[in-house]
Amino acid sequence: MSSAQSSRLLLPILCLLMALGFFSTAIYLPSFPAIGEALHASREQVQQTLALFFLGSAMGSLILGPLADRVGRLVVAKGGIILFTLMSFWCAESHDIFNLQIGRFFQGFAAGSGPLVVRAMGRDLYEGADLTRFSATTMMVASFSPAIAPTLGGFLQSAFGWQYNFYFLMGFGIIIAVMVWKWLPETKSLSEEKIPLSSILKNYATLFKDPSYILFCFVIGLQMGALFCYVTFSPYLFIKYFNFSPEEYGALGIVGAFGNISGFNFARYLAHRIQFHQGILMGSFLCVCLSVILLGICLLFSATAWIIILFSAGFYAASALAVVNASAAAMNLFPKIAGVAAAMVGSIQIGSGFIGSILASFLPATPLILAIVLTCITFLSLVASLIIARKRWLGR
Repeated sequence: MSSAQSSRLLLPILCLLMALGFFSTAIYLPSFPAIGEALHASREQVQQTLALFFLGSAMGSLILGPLADRVGRLVVAKGGIILFTLMSFWCAESHDIFNLQIGRFFQGFAAGSGPLVVRAMGRDLYEGADLTRFSATTMMVASFSPAIAPTLGGFLQSAFGWQYNFYFLMGFGIIIAVMVWKWLPETKSLSEEKIPLSSILKNYATLFKDPSYILFCFVIGLQMGALFCYVTFSPYLFIKYFNFSPEEYGALGIVGAFGNISGFNFARYLAHRIQFHQGILMGSFLCVCLSVILLGICLLFSATAWIIILFSAGFYAASALAVVNASAAAMNLFPKIAGVAAAMVGSIQIGSGFIGSILASFLPATPLILAIVLTCITFLSLVASLIIARKRWLGR
């Protein structure tokens, strides 16, 4: 393969790898009630399949990140996509909720390799504002997944049954595997001295010694926890509380995708105009404002489905602005250990999704509860963003 061809195909392949987790999360959401009925499982047990996917992704990032620094990005990408394909088949063939939960955990472990490789390769190639633009671009393209996946999942559920969501993911994995094998180049110089395994914990400790890195990750974690709390609530909120059909609920993915794409595109536009801390503060402030407005509506009036839908579009956009800038800022600090830094960012992102998802699984799926939870989480994100901005203004 020529270097020119490799350059042209690099970004599309990385966008597909970034979309792996998004697609795996969203496609089977319309099937939640049907999975519960088919496998004789409670609402909490079905929602926990999503939480376990996030837990697997977080653990995968922590384990595979140092490996990406040691043996290269390409090996991790190949191994991850193979495991993802196998676990998709496992999930499709599961006949009880326990096996589905196991499959989703390891599917998440494998899917975590996608965003990890994308972030590490991005840091290999870019820095500063260019890294923000790269991060925003890959996330923006990957954000088409929430528009496509739930709509497709709703159709597959109605036409064939919930298992075909996972058969589709298996086929999706095979397609990406072919592209990775044929066209994805290695961006890490393998002539560099390999990092000893004994240094892995030291590298992680280096990250946690940096107060700025911790704050950036804290903002990422809170924002992702809030988003995935909403994602876990949403199937039962719309299908059970508002009586949407699976197809109607699936179509709502377009709203979330529109919000994400708007936020990421805005982040790209602002990349060379504002600094990291300004984008983080702007996104966090907008998230708090939207959450407080939703809470006020729920307390004073009765929140309708359309109010929740409009809120979600704005919330996705504002959160995307905060997360892109926080992720790029965190990655920009550690060019020498980009794999470990990417692993920690991914682990915080998805680990927070696990916490948000678990929290949602134990709470009633009502608009008021959703508004209270999101207001509390986003307020903490705003506080962290203000601390980041203050440190920057004081030149620390």
